Amino acid sequence: MLDDDIPARGKRLRGGALREAMLRLREEEKLRARDAATRLGVSEAEFVAAKVGHEAIRLQPDFPGMLLALSGVGEVLALTRNEHCVHEKHGTFETVAIEGERGIVRGGGLDLQLFLHRWRHAYKLTDEGEMGMIMTSLQFFDAGGIAVHKVYLTENTDRDAFDAIVGRFMHAEQSDELDVMPADAPRPAAPADGDRTRVAPRALRILLEKAAETATPISVVVENSGAIQSYTGPISKVMATGPWYNILDPRFNMHLHEDAIDAAWVVHEPYADGIVTSLELFDAQGLRIVRILAPGHPQSPVWHAIVASLPLPHAA
Repeated sequence: MLDDDIPARGKRLRGGALREAMLRLREEEKLRARDAATRLGVSEAEFVAAKVGHEAIRLQPDFPGMLLALSGVGEVLALTRNEHCVHEKHGTFETVAIEGERGIVRGGGLDLQLFLHRWRHAYKLTDEGEMGMIMTSLQFFDAGGIAVHKVYLTENTDRDAFDAIVGRFMHAEQSDELDVMPADAPRPAAPADGDRTRVAPRALRILLEKAAETATPISVVVENSGAIQSYTGPISKVMATGPWYNILDPRFNMHLHEDAIDAAWVVHEPYADGIVTSLELFDAQGLRIVRILAPGHPQSPVWHAIVASLPLPHAA
């Protein structure tokens, strides 16, 4: 059984031994990479590094250079996630700006803020994704081996331009082992400044369902230590699948683990040109899972009506 291959506390699988354990795990269970790495007692970056020489190529940590080069590959799928929420958006790296240790991507359907001082490791990965599809991506990790951002190829990506990026930034050392630092403890985030009212966790479903029914544009913002990814526009298809509540539109997906919601707040935040109202969800450690708001100043009356309808925690 696979449990016999999982190391005792204080020991870690590495390199070929880790890859062999991964292959056995894949035969027994269908797990996302993040969950499979946790199951094997390693970080996701170590999990990917073990595939070097097979499915993965280690890349130089020239993150500004790679981001600027991505403007030439056409459409991609950008993915940013935290522990409880995954944000996936199709678009292009149309306009990339590097401002010190921050990368900003705008236009082409993408809206990203990337905190490059938190990025440490980069890999190109070609591996089997969900439903047996072969997925090719660039994957970026922090010093603790936690994924901060991923860029997946689509059928509309310029493969030659992508391959040129991989060739240009290939690391001289193609080791299948990786040393990571102890992961930093995530910092709890308080709701945004302003008047706030606690609402029931099921406010998420109610808000998304009503936004879809009324075609009300919203902004969905997901962050981790190294990236903030936003989507702004209408949504149309929302549904639950097991413990996850999802937005499943053609060019934007969100997957949120509802059981992780410990607190939900409606926040009225003052700005120079008015008040911005949002719904913010937090886990039991005080970490922000997602922020949802409406674009525009002032925000639409329909948005305010949706927010006003959200139930309080004690509501039946």
